[in-house]
Amino acid sequence: MSVPAVFRQVRSLLGGSADAPQLAEVLSIVDSFVAECFASAEQDVLLHNLDDELQAIHHELVDHSSFGQTEIFLSVLYHFRSVLSSASIIITWFDLVLRPALREPKLPTAAVNHAKDLIICALEGTENSDRVPEFRRRLLDLYLFDASGDDVLEWADLDQEQRDKRMHWKSNLEDLLVKFGSERPAVS
Repeated sequence: MSVPAVFRQVRSLLGGSADAPQLAEVLSIVDSFVAECFASAEQDVLLHNLDDELQAIHHELVDHSSFGQTEIFLSVLYHFRSVLSSASIIITWFDLVLRPALREPKLPTAAVNHAKDLIICALEGTENSDRVPEFRRRLLDLYLFDASGDDVLEWADLDQEQRDKRMHWKSNLEDLLVKFGSERPAVS
């Protein structure tokens, strides 16, 4: 399947058109495209505009206040995980989609798990760059300094929704760090 055809299906699903395919159908198409990429001698050509097209779809069609759309987009992104570079996940998708997903207690568990798995993929990256080790440090810093603030006065100023988000954020970061640490205990 061609790149434009895959993204037409994703756009149709997120756009909610009358003839939109079902999520399972779109994910199957994405999986076929990913398999085709691995089997193709022209993998670089197939993946050349992947990030740009996904960003355009996200920018144009995903409403962050719609947990359903966020869940769909995370599912699509998750199914592209084997062809997304660690750099892409770190630079583009962490702040745009994954971090907000980890902070949102109302997002379905499956969507949060997709976000966590994508982050683990980035943490395990073997690309030759400083991005992966910097990202590992950044996640630890976020856990230690952002999510784990136990300042009673700071928490007193938060309403219940903000407290729930903060607890959810902390729990998800802790879960990520423990999972990554148990899978790769000798990371330098």
